[in-house]
Amino acid sequence: MVDVLSPTTPDQLRDAVGWALGSETPLEIIGSGSKRAFGHSVRTNAVLDCSKLSGILFYQPEELVISARAGTPLADIKAALAEKNQQFHFEPGNFPALLDGSSGPDAGTIGGLVACNLAGPRRIKVGAARDHLLGFEAVSGRAEDFKSGGRVMKNVTGFDLSKLMAGSFGTLGVMHTVTLKVMPNDETSATVIVACSDPRAAGKAMTIAMGSENEVSAAAWIAPEDAPHLDVPLAGEYGSGLVALRVEGPKPSVAWRADALCRALAGFGECHEVPESHSHSIWKVVANVAPFVASENTGSVLWRVSVPPASGGDICAQLIEKTGGRAMMDWAGGLIWLQIAASDAAGTPDAMAGTIRDIVANVGGQANLVRASDEIRQATPVFHPEDPALARINARIKENLDPKGILNPGRIAPVSLNGEGA
Repeated sequence: MVDVLSPTTPDQLRDAVGWALGSETPLEIIGSGSKRAFGHSVRTNAVLDCSKLSGILFYQPEELVISARAGTPLADIKAALAEKNQQFHFEPGNFPALLDGSSGPDAGTIGGLVACNLAGPRRIKVGAARDHLLGFEAVSGRAEDFKSGGRVMKNVTGFDLSKLMAGSFGTLGVMHTVTLKVMPNDETSATVIVACSDPRAAGKAMTIAMGSENEVSAAAWIAPEDAPHLDVPLAGEYGSGLVALRVEGPKPSVAWRADALCRALAGFGECHEVPESHSHSIWKVVANVAPFVASENTGSVLWRVSVPPASGGDICAQLIEKTGGRAMMDWAGGLIWLQIAASDAAGTPDAMAGTIRDIVANVGGQANLVRASDEIRQATPVFHPEDPALARINARIKENLDPKGILNPGRIAPVSLNGEGA
């Protein structure tokens, strides 16, 4: 039987963690549970459900700041921002749809988004969720309140705990309040598409675009078989893969920069600027990684590969050649989504993981397993193995904030027989 603790206030949250600490009961920390399948399973019969810690505490559009309880649905926050023509500049997609395919648009909570440090196509220009987290309030594994930051961006001294908590997957503390920077929507945007089926050539085209004076805010490559997902008439007419490049800002500037990109990249393939309405739909597809959502790819294995953008095209081509998988590039080649069919992934998951990680290690990259069967997740480290020196630092941080290891044990690294693991 699973014990579910559902605090509705920060004080109740602290009491719940205090009970777990006193009884040395491991806790699985969840919000809506939409990203529960990301990472390793937490082996416990006690769940700390933070979904009732919900609600926008304050939103000051003129100050470009919003603060909310961690369990607030992301859809509610995006709706509030849209009313004021504002957005999260790091452009989070619908990540839960990649895991089980059962979640609706903008699924998940704001706390889960920060805890996993997710970001969409504009990541290459403005950073990830952690770069927009102004502050948080949380309860540590010692059942103690702690917080960091505030409501404004400013220079501070000391240890930046906000950067630490974003991406910690709830293993260092349970956030109950987060404060983030927001930004106005741009006046307009345009997307230039370039016919290009070769990932190596696509990587070079994106590198040239990012190095130009045209202030490209997003750059992606979609393979020929996935181009129809873009729902852009020209995409179907090309019958090829596509490089997509976005520029944003005032209309005259956007028009000039889009035209400049078409001229600069004409040597790679036929170039066109698509209308603004299609531009928005393209980047929604890219942010949501729509070609690889779980509902349309039953049983497949999905990897998320991070490499230096300039190496992306070559690494993408190698991964396709070695695994027989399908791939899509975002972040100008810095992010590669690699999907391997269930039939190709079966048998020796460790060997496949070793092949992928050996390829990306040559350029200092990382490969994380996003979606796989329970059997593969148990047999294969989900997250890229850490450098030993970094692992020692992380272990000391974990020991200080959660000495009994009660917060999401095993989520990042499986718990071993001697009890070790994050």
